[in-house]
Amino acid sequence: MLTQKDYQKIVDRLMSILGKNINIMNTEGIIIASGDASRIGSFHEGAKIAASEKADIIINEEDISHYKGVKKGINIPFFYNNQVVGVVGITGEPKEVIGFGKIIKELVELMIQEYENKKYEELQTRAMMSFIKELLKHPNVSLEEENVLKNRAKLIGFDLDLPRILVVTDIKGFGDFIFSKHLKELGVQELKDRIVEFIRNRLFLNEIVINLSEDRFVILLDFKRTSIDEFCMELQKGINEKFGLRCVTGIGPICKQIKDYYSSFTIANKLVDIGRKLNKEVLNFANYRLELLIYELNSIVDEDTRKLFLEKYQFILKNFSEDLIGTIKTYFESGMNIEVTSRKLFLHRNTILYRLNKIKEKFNIEITNPYICMEIYIAILLEQLSHKDEFGICAQKLGKKSHK
Repeated sequence: MLTQKDYQKIVDRLMSILGKNINIMNTEGIIIASGDASRIGSFHEGAKIAASEKADIIINEEDISHYKGVKKGINIPFFYNNQVVGVVGITGEPKEVIGFGKIIKELVELMIQEYENKKYEELQTRAMMSFIKELLKHPNVSLEEENVLKNRAKLIGFDLDLPRILVVTDIKGFGDFIFSKHLKELGVQELKDRIVEFIRNRLFLNEIVINLSEDRFVILLDFKRTSIDEFCMELQKGINEKFGLRCVTGIGPICKQIKDYYSSFTIANKLVDIGRKLNKEVLNFANYRLELLIYELNSIVDEDTRKLFLEKYQFILKNFSEDLIGTIKTYFESGMNIEVTSRKLFLHRNTILYRLNKIKEKFNIEITNPYICMEIYIAILLEQLSHKDEFGICAQKLGKKSHK
């Protein structure tokens, strides 16, 4: 049930509405909340009788000497789940306050229901967050673990049979934002709760969002939802407009079984990291398979092999302008089609041809050769996705003019 602090909040709300002094007593007649702080903790005999007899007790001037710890007014038992859980008292002349009796009782019961519902929702949210965290951290699920997860899913109402799309959204520069706004811990938590609520209001009933860590949110979408990429872009736009925050979003593969959640979550997190390096905002694994592969290669290929591959294009990567880098990337991603490249870059086709010819003349590179174009494209990605800035090339610079 509610705490003393919860009941005091109810008293404060009622007093602001009615302008009358209100007391709330437990079933033993102890005052647990009051507009008069000096009375908290004292015994109220009238309330004790009201609770035990489930009846209103009116205290007139002549009754004060017959009851311990009372003042003029009315005391009404209130109920939760058909059980007396306390007594609410209104201090004042009985003939003046008696008309408020039924209203006060109903308001207290409604407020108790409101508080209990809120606490239940908070418990449900915590239980769901705990379950999803557990779901995301199992790369190899044993039969016993799978049964435990299935039982937990039933208890909290998580449908494991529903295929879902896992999305990870990460806030850029969250720490700097907190510092610039001088937010304390409570302010930070309130901001994160507001972001969760903002996202939740845009979800279907069977979709879920949790704040996984400080600046990272996990969203589980119904796989039947159309235009996942468009939804994520609109969500980012909304977060930016409402909170002044920018995000990077990774969209993982569909989750059909328990084991899929870990792998999809892992891929979505990698896409977020790739997005930061490539200066992209929404990355769907279906469109970034090559980038994912190169991202993985960066971590497993030994340094000598990596240097050997990049050595051929080191001079080019150091000296290419942003325009040329962007043109090569878009040209390759457009299937080496001049018309498509020009549309994506919003440039005349002659400008594209001029840049490609310039690459050939200046560096003696046949950029229209598919294999050579692919090599240079991979070299650019290796630099962008590298944890080291070996040739002094800024990943943001390399990604600035790129279009997917």
